[in-house]
Amino acid sequence: MRRFETWVLWLFVLPAVFIYANTLADGIHAECLDNRVQFTIQGSWSARGPLEVYAVNDTQTVLLTPYLAAQCGYTQKFDPWGNTIVSASQQSCFTQNKDDLEFTVVMQFKLYEFPSFSEKVHDVIKSCPLKMMSREILCETNFMQVSVRNAIPDKETASKQWPTVISNLQLWKVILYTPEENSFDEEDILRMGYSLNSSPTRLVMRSPYNMAGNYVQKVADVDMIVLKSLVLYRDLWMMTIVESSAACPINGAAVVGQLISWRVPLHITPLVSSGVEIFEVHMGVNGRRLSYEEMASRNYTMTFTDSHIVVEIPIGAPDGNYKSHVQTECYHISYTIEPMIEILWKEGLDNTTYKVLFPITTPLTYLTPQFTDNTKAELKMFDVLLGYFLPDVQLWNITFGFEVLSVSEVIHRGLILQEHSYPNGTKAFSLQVSFSDPNVQKNLYKLQPDVTTYTLSLVFEFVILPELRSFLHSVVLEASLRDIVLPQAGGKCKQERFEIYVSYGSTQHSNLKITLGESELNNQLLQQYTHHQNDSHLTLNIPLMSPDVVFESVQLAGIVGRLDVKVQDSSNDWHFKDFSLTCPFLVPLLECFSNGTMTVVLPKLESVPTLNPRKLSLRDPACKPFYSDDHVAYFHFALSDCGTSRMFVGDTIKYENEVTLTGDEPLQKLYDSLATHHQQYRIVVSCIYTANATRSAVFQSVSPVEPNADIGLGDLSVQLRLSQDMVYRLFYHNEDFPVLKFLKQPLYFEVGMDHSSDSRIAVVLENCWATLHEDRTSNPRWDLIVDGCANPKDPEQTTLHRVMPDNRVHFPDHFKRFEVKTFAFPDDDNFDDQDATLARRVFIHCDVAICHMEGAADGSCFKQCTAPPNQSVGDSKRVRRRANFTEEKLQHVSIGPILLM
Repeated sequence: MRRFETWVLWLFVLPAVFIYANTLADGIHAECLDNRVQFTIQGSWSARGPLEVYAVNDTQTVLLTPYLAAQCGYTQKFDPWGNTIVSASQQSCFTQNKDDLEFTVVMQFKLYEFPSFSEKVHDVIKSCPLKMMSREILCETNFMQVSVRNAIPDKETASKQWPTVISNLQLWKVILYTPEENSFDEEDILRMGYSLNSSPTRLVMRSPYNMAGNYVQKVADVDMIVLKSLVLYRDLWMMTIVESSAACPINGAAVVGQLISWRVPLHITPLVSSGVEIFEVHMGVNGRRLSYEEMASRNYTMTFTDSHIVVEIPIGAPDGNYKSHVQTECYHISYTIEPMIEILWKEGLDNTTYKVLFPITTPLTYLTPQFTDNTKAELKMFDVLLGYFLPDVQLWNITFGFEVLSVSEVIHRGLILQEHSYPNGTKAFSLQVSFSDPNVQKNLYKLQPDVTTYTLSLVFEFVILPELRSFLHSVVLEASLRDIVLPQAGGKCKQERFEIYVSYGSTQHSNLKITLGESELNNQLLQQYTHHQNDSHLTLNIPLMSPDVVFESVQLAGIVGRLDVKVQDSSNDWHFKDFSLTCPFLVPLLECFSNGTMTVVLPKLESVPTLNPRKLSLRDPACKPFYSDDHVAYFHFALSDCGTSRMFVGDTIKYENEVTLTGDEPLQKLYDSLATHHQQYRIVVSCIYTANATRSAVFQSVSPVEPNADIGLGDLSVQLRLSQDMVYRLFYHNEDFPVLKFLKQPLYFEVGMDHSSDSRIAVVLENCWATLHEDRTSNPRWDLIVDGCANPKDPEQTTLHRVMPDNRVHFPDHFKRFEVKTFAFPDDDNFDDQDATLARRVFIHCDVAICHMEGAADGSCFKQCTAPPNQSVGDSKRVRRRANFTEEKLQHVSIGPILLM
């Protein structure tokens, strides 16, 4: 219960509520809301940079910190649209008061504009008239305030009533109830954080909610924080006591379903007695009263019980706003509204207005962003929409796979990124990304090779303003499109060759694996065949006698060959095409000559995979093939030799022989050891003569299955190659040059024939040298090998290596290998400065001969190199070449350039 104890009684007049508003320049709006003044700074203005708020009076300009604002009667908050709202009590610390009838609030807003942070200052003045009741209690969001008529007579009135007394009342003491009674001086009260202001007619006391002198009291099951105080005035002859108490609810709100329910005690017992007369109750929002019609249009209700005023507000009502939050790294929202209850009551002759502004925020609600995939695969573009968010959510960046791009970088890359706003206040973001974007992964569908699956991983990062809290939302986009033209392959028979074509379709030819017979087609094998290749197809001509061809049968008139072709994807092991091309070739395998000789070509047949043609012989075991390899045996013999039989039939003579295994072991024994279902296999060759002319040739074979064989042919040519390692397994190709090597790093070279199977020939390395230019005859010249041996003037620089047989090298005599330790052209006294600057770019050249060992009785196919005597440092490093072969018999090979660092 509030008491006024004074010797002077004052009359009270019920005031009206005044609201004055106007919009000032630069987007600042000011309005009078009864006993408050509210300033709204539009978000478009304040977004230009940091904003500082100052309170101004006649003598000073003070920056409003949160602590000072609560002590002096100011509040500051933000709405979801970025507007800054500053409210001031008309009786704040810095308000200019004119006879307690008109109050002027002056604010200063200082903006630091980006990017220069230059100051832009705006002073805003707002004057509002105010008629006040005996007592006015204001419960703001960060402070509570009580304003009471102080009932102190002025000197003129006091001198008329008490002529012998001179009144000069001064504020003496403040008594706080915590709830224990404590007495303080005015300075102590201000130091504690309270605000105390006295005018000729009013006393204003203000307290932040968290003051130690306040206490909590439960009123009708609602907790209220109470400021209870008495202010004492006195002079020599007079004392006045003014009660200055306030009580504000700190709870009482609840969320039930989609309704917010707020209970306020009907009788504020810390301030009034039970016999108080309540004559008006108003409901409002954001400091503004609402009429009953306005409440009905918003579905607000206000009801009364014996002990409470109950206000119900639907969640999402237009006077409130939603706010975004981040909790557990996920997107949440809440709804906030600031309802107001205003109660007017009368106790005796005193009227009180009690106003509570009570912001209510609903508990956080998890909101899953809605992802809409509008992708149409036939357009080859991902098209997605991600929403729906509140206006305080901003898209910060997007991660494409492992690449993080800001919004501006996304747009700069040419991607279509848009923000969409909707009438309900939400927004969404759409993104379009082409299937051809480098961040889109392309995978072939395993069950359908002509279908491509496009996948794009996205991580959207959003920030919430103004807190700049961030959260992520990840999506994986996937679309399948039948957009692949599958490879095709086929072939046809040509004269003594197979013609194979492969159409790549839309597949990268580097991903295709083509197998001919048992051999995978690589660059090395490709160079052995006549071919034509471009980005769309490959055409190959495979000779009949290629090792990749198998022979199904042999007859007198010719041979039946087959080439098996497989086309598959090397990364997914898909078989696009498997086919076999079988062709009859009119190639005679037996010839009878009038000089009494016969030639027979016997290919290895598919039905006899274990047969080694080298072990074949005629009836006479000493008559072995004139030439043989793994695929074919070639016999040339006289009809009077090798166990050839002769039989006279009329006027004809028939010569006959039979091919057997070495050791006079007939072929039948070999095939008897095979599966029991194999029949006898015999090859009988014969020639029939009449008079002195060849009459006919007969070639007979009996086989349980269709036979096959291979013949390998190749030109006697050599090549010079640079090995990538010291074991001569991997070599550089032409397209790898120039090759970068370091000075002093060994270089490993090989000269050889890859395509010959004649064991009677050998490669002879006559001379090798290095030049600075591609022309092998250019100077300067550095000799490496001279007459088949290391340069005798500098033997440590070049080393000849022995060639051992392996999977690639079947005839070691077909290859020569040497190692070069280093090059040191600038050290040569005969090189000028210009040559020295080019010395790091080197070409290697060699003179090579092919030697037939059976006809090289002079030992020219092989040469023994002896270690030369030690040379002095001053000896020349170039020697004259002495050739063992004529120039016509030499082949010249070169390689380079090699860059030496």
